[in-house]
Amino acid sequence: SHELRSPLTTLRASAEVLEDRAGELPPRLREPVELLGDEVHRFERLVSELLELARAEAAVDALELEPVNLGELVLHSVVLTRRGDYVIEIDPRLAATPVLADKRRVNRILTNLVENAEQHGQGVRAVRVTWRDGVARIVVDDAGRGVPPAEREQVFDRFFRGAAAGRRDDSSGSGLGLALVAEHVRLLRGRVWVEDAPPGPGARFVVELPVEDA
Repeated sequence: SHELRSPLTTLRASAEVLEDRAGELPPRLREPVELLGDEVHRFERLVSELLELARAEAAVDALELEPVNLGELVLHSVVLTRRGDYVIEIDPRLAATPVLADKRRVNRILTNLVENAEQHGQGVRAVRVTWRDGVARIVVDDAGRGVPPAEREQVFDRFFRGAAAGRRDDSSGSGLGLALVAEHVRLLRGRVWVEDAPPGPGARFVVELPVEDA
């Protein structure tokens, strides 16, 4: 981790200096400076998510179950990444009853699903959270063309693009967002899958997590 982060810190600091002085550069040099800043940021995120995935797979970070208001957590996670208007529905019981959950991991799952819809699914259509028989279900619908049935398991593999790469926006992100979702869901003893979002078109990502009253 240290060997990766140290040179990245130097690259980021150097890129920020160039970006701050971009106005003093000749026009033909400004675009390369902007591209450099974007790529350094993307590379930094890639390294950070690779390290997070490695820690999750190695079970280095123990689960931290604590009383959580899941309704508030969902709203907070969604609002931070929200672009545009869409439906948000939260089971009233989750707004009134604290449950035991790993706040950091649930927040990561929600954030990544919303970012995935924004970046690759032409935007979020709806976020819904329900609670039944000790299982919380998180549903994120997007406005894209959906995920072909043959790719619905592979889409959670790291760096997977598949045939959808040609028609979904793969110009941003690290390619690890859904892989991290799947790994955190596994550690929380839950399930995640993707299906068609009714009435279509679009993809519906569904996460089910076992939760108990706090």
